[in-house]
Amino acid sequence: MSVSLLDRWANWIGDRSLEQAIQAELRRGGFAVHASKIIRPRLVAIERPGWVQVHRFEVETLDSERHAVRLFGAVRDDGRSERPRVVLTHDRNERDSQLDAWCEGLIRRD
Repeated sequence: MSVSLLDRWANWIGDRSLEQAIQAELRRGGFAVHASKIIRPRLVAIERPGWVQVHRFEVETLDSERHAVRLFGAVRDDGRSERPRVVLTHDRNERDSQLDAWCEGLIRRD
């Protein structure tokens, strides 16, 4: 089965450091990193001049018992700091609450 260019583009993060931060958080949570697929990453908010960016995404992966799980994630990246902050949860509403907190005072892209 071939993946269309449009599908690849829709799931493209475009920032290697963000991808690595997400993978590190998956690893810390005991999830399979190499069996994971980051889907629908989207920029949610930005602070001028662009240093602070907030993204949302979902991850399809395996837990420590090799069961398929879907996680909802958020990343807050301040280009002036060392590492992006990543939150992964099984609950979409919990992720959305974290996004609301991180987006306070930023320019939202809804």
